[in-house]
Amino acid sequence: MKNRKLKVSPLIPFLFLAFLFSACSNRPSNVLSDTKMEKVLYDIYIAEAEININYPVFSSDSTRKQELLNSVLKKHKITEAVLDTSLAWYSGRLEKYFKINENVNKRFTETLDKLKKSEGISTKPRTISANQMALPVGKENFLLKSSDLQNNAYTYKADTALNRYGGSYDLRFTVLGLSASLRPVVTLCIQCPDTAFVKRDTLSQNGLVVASLDIPQGKLAKKLYGSIYFPEANPQMTVFIKDFTLTHTFHSNLPVTQPPK
Repeated sequence: MKNRKLKVSPLIPFLFLAFLFSACSNRPSNVLSDTKMEKVLYDIYIAEAEININYPVFSSDSTRKQELLNSVLKKHKITEAVLDTSLAWYSGRLEKYFKINENVNKRFTETLDKLKKSEGISTKPRTISANQMALPVGKENFLLKSSDLQNNAYTYKADTALNRYGGSYDLRFTVLGLSASLRPVVTLCIQCPDTAFVKRDTLSQNGLVVASLDIPQGKLAKKLYGSIYFPEANPQMTVFIKDFTLTHTFHSNLPVTQPPK
């Protein structure tokens, strides 16, 4: 038999690339793009924050709540069915969904900074003095929704072992989205070998939150942890936390890792 050369159409590579691109994207036509989804979620979170702030009114008026959602859908020229389909599609692709929410958080940060500037509040990062040390935390800027909370609480901790004697421990963050009916309780706890120091405050308004604990010089702090608890959390709750920081301030020149004499 004679050997025959196989002729390959010049269109084959392009068809293969087109197929590969289609297989990778695999996004149905009725699912919003990442950019569009980000814009829609931002406005939905704003609407949910408004519902949360005026929850007594919206909870007894479902029509008004639906009208607010419809205004968001109308603004972006989509239907509720498209939104539901998109949410379902992204829920199966968490990496994409988390990235979109990260971008939404950045927009909230920019909005908050503009608000601070308009009110004459400094937007510069807080300066850490020579006798202070910033403690690492998991997240500095994030949204809190009722679906994200376990037992109505967001828990946190310093991502490091302390082993420090004495000093002050500060928790600071800025909060947006609170209302008269949504007053979370912030708890800051320092665990020592023989006792625990606890500070609790109930938040009554949006803005800067500061919780502090002074530890006697003879006490060895081992762990720092706490929570933001929402006694009246509701399904429409959307709270934005910005610049969540933990710091330790030394009160003397004694080594913080050695017991005082």
